Amino acid sequence: MRHSTRIVALSALLLLPGVATAKGRPGPITCPTDIPSALAEQCPCAGKMLPDGSVAPWRNHGQYVSCVVHLRNALRKGGCLTADARRTLARCAARSSCGKGTAVLCCTTETGTCSNAAEMACDSNADCTEARGRIASDEAACMASGGVSMGAGSVCDSCTSSTTTSTTTTTTTTTTLP
Repeated sequence: MRHSTRIVALSALLLLPGVATAKGRPGPITCPTDIPSALAEQCPCAGKMLPDGSVAPWRNHGQYVSCVVHLRNALRKGGCLTADARRTLARCAARSSCGKGTAVLCCTTETGTCSNAAEMACDSNADCTEARGRIASDEAACMASGGVSMGAGSVCDSCTSSTTTSTTTTTTTTTTLP
């Protein structure tokens, strides 16, 4: 009897590393058609998705980043990501307000200098503005620094740059000769 108890105990110990490994390492998944939407669904900024469909707030920022990294690893194993996208997902999660309590994405704009580059067409320096995002501790701190609070989010995708271009209308008159 003691011999069979030892065999059962040894078998249980041998199974534990496999269980722990399976839990910590996600397997490949089917590639979603829209990765940002899949990310928002699996790891919403507001908190962890529970089985009943409700959301429990993240305990801290690291918990959110961990969720994104686990999803990223599963997408990588499924062949869904380019090397660039793989690096960007974790970087953007780390540079977000998710799981940081009252922190907000704060957008500020700067007027630049015209460069005559094709992608920055402008007629005057006031036409070339650049939006920058940063994480502020709260909405009041954002506004005090001249920014606009965008709520929760990542500095990677929520602030937009704008370039204003001028257009000139040319009228052509065609005269038909008899």
